[in-house]
Amino acid sequence: MYDPDKYRSTRLTPSQARGKERVRIILAAALEIFKDRGIEEATTNEIAARANIPIGSLYRYYSNKDAILKVLTELYVDDLGAIFADIAGHPLLPYFSWSELLFMLVDSWVHYSHMSGRFAFLYAERANPRLRKLNKLAWSKFANNFCAVLKKRCPSLTGRQLAICMQFALAASELGINESYEEEIGPHLHYEAIEVIACYLNGICERHAHERSA
Repeated sequence: MYDPDKYRSTRLTPSQARGKERVRIILAAALEIFKDRGIEEATTNEIAARANIPIGSLYRYYSNKDAILKVLTELYVDDLGAIFADIAGHPLLPYFSWSELLFMLVDSWVHYSHMSGRFAFLYAERANPRLRKLNKLAWSKFANNFCAVLKKRCPSLTGRQLAICMQFALAASELGINESYEEEIGPHLHYEAIEVIACYLNGICERHAHERSA
């Protein structure tokens, strides 16, 4: 999320550097407010105050709080989608073990989240029916980007198996992103969770290979 040219508005597309910077400041302020106060409790007035801009300037770019949240989610999905695509295009992809591949995918996900403010509020989206509906398309795109890498590594994976892996990966990434787990249990919990997914995929793909050769 650090390239100012990719920050977006739902009302006005900024073309000048000043406008792009204002959009960036609004989104950064919103992220901090969501993190501090929670999504439902946060208000556009608080976001404008944190961004040190008049509320009218915020509304020039975003009609409401949900519009800001939607853009933040889309930026998150786009950035990680680009990372996943780079991994999918790696020339050694067919030779990576599942542990190696999943480490690259999930650890990149966790590392990006740490750099971008941990994005803990995105997990709150999944538990909230209204927010889940608001960002359904973005989350679907995110899951498709992640699963496309697994499918390229093992084309015989079914939709059901990919969906299971996606849910495992969400849980694994949350172990690495959520600070409370690190405080209560210890660091790098997602590394062990990655091995669980790798074991699952090893068994499936070995079975598929055996069935093809039979």
